Amino acid sequence: MPRPRKLTIDYFPHFCVQKKTLFILQQTYGNDGYAFWFKLLEQLGATQGHYIDLRNNGTSEFLQAYTRCDGVSVDNMLTLLAKLGAIDPELWQIKVIWCQKLVENVADVYVRRQTELPARPSHLLDK
Repeated sequence: MPRPRKLTIDYFPHFCVQKKTLFILQQTYGNDGYAFWFKLLEQLGATQGHYIDLRNNGTSEFLQAYTRCDGVSVDNMLTLLAKLGAIDPELWQIKVIWCQKLVENVADVYVRRQTELPARPSHLLDK
């Protein structure tokens, strides 16, 4: 029996020149916004398939604890990220976090593994 495909990563690129998303998040939420973004990317990278389904209360509570932000702040920051296009706005409407840019930025990992990139979890929109 073959090993299951690993759809997680151990790293993601942290670019030195920040774009508008991080600037706006940090201007709006201070260092909490900055920390939230990178902790979110860590969790997306470590999660099978690189998406987080916050419809599960345990997952939502864990993200709040991991990012050290309350539920209202998490929801507000994710809504802003969806508005800016940093996370998928359609999936965020159903409380699923997907960041296409993260997957694109780690594509080399999947090339080395000789496996396909994780795909946008659009099947969750049908539920």
